[in-house]
Amino acid sequence: MKAIQQHITTPFALMLALFLSATTVSAIESGNNDSEAVSWYQIEVILFKNMQTFEQDKEHITIDTTPSDQKFVLVKGEPMVNSQLQRLNTSNLKLTKSFKAMTRSKNYNVLEFAGWKQPLMKAQSGIPLLITTGNKYGHHHELEGKLTFRKNRYLHLHADLYMADYTQGSSINLQSWLLEDDSVATHISDLTNTANNQDSSPEALESIVLSNITPATDKTEQTLQQGNGLSNVADSSKIERAQDSITTYIASNIAHMNETRRMRSGEIHYLDHPKFGLLVTIEPTDPPYVYSEDL
Repeated sequence: MKAIQQHITTPFALMLALFLSATTVSAIESGNNDSEAVSWYQIEVILFKNMQTFEQDKEHITIDTTPSDQKFVLVKGEPMVNSQLQRLNTSNLKLTKSFKAMTRSKNYNVLEFAGWKQPLMKAQSGIPLLITTGNKYGHHHELEGKLTFRKNRYLHLHADLYMADYTQGSSINLQSWLLEDDSVATHISDLTNTANNQDSSPEALESIVLSNITPATDKTEQTLQQGNGLSNVADSSKIERAQDSITTYIASNIAHMNETRRMRSGEIHYLDHPKFGLLVTIEPTDPPYVYSEDL
């Protein structure tokens, strides 16, 4: 495909140029002056849930989605910062046929189908792409984690993904619990009992408290006192409050995929867990911009 020569005019293009320049300098300083130190790849991924039942692993798993110092995220529109990668139109990707076949199958529930272009720096650690897909439960998703691509002699993918089932726990009136009615404290006991009633064996449920806080609002009806022009709050005025609340969710049947795979360019690779899996392909592509020499 012939690249179209164009000057950089958008903020994203400028930031991308600086990002690639910095990474190229880093590669040279580390002793790698290969002209192909920075290469662009088109990556496509299908993330899916297996609908067939399976026996859950006996080990106790904790969801660990610690934020990374550097990360990529996918966006639909034009990227505004260099940590954003633009989603490609999925109608004509290499995995489009696989996506259509899987959506027709009763054995799979496709949670995500995406394609994007991403730079990879030779002999450099990869920058993880954040994954959040499936149903949302508070600040968590049914499937979440990271996909990290890196390039050495071969291309490599590290999949660090978690899938869990969630059930709604107790709801707590945060404002009343902290400031008003002491009787609401029983909701805390209910929450504790919910966790205590679960099996305490190594395969016990992972309890996660997630907050959905709605700002409180006050409405006061004020009356103008006759004769002196002073404004008072009438004794009979009604105060309506939108109560703050915390909705809790309990994560169970947590499955963890922690796998590294050496990849061949252009091939479709399949990473599988009894509960979920992914199809992924990666191949060289043109960069989204060709940078003029007077930059």
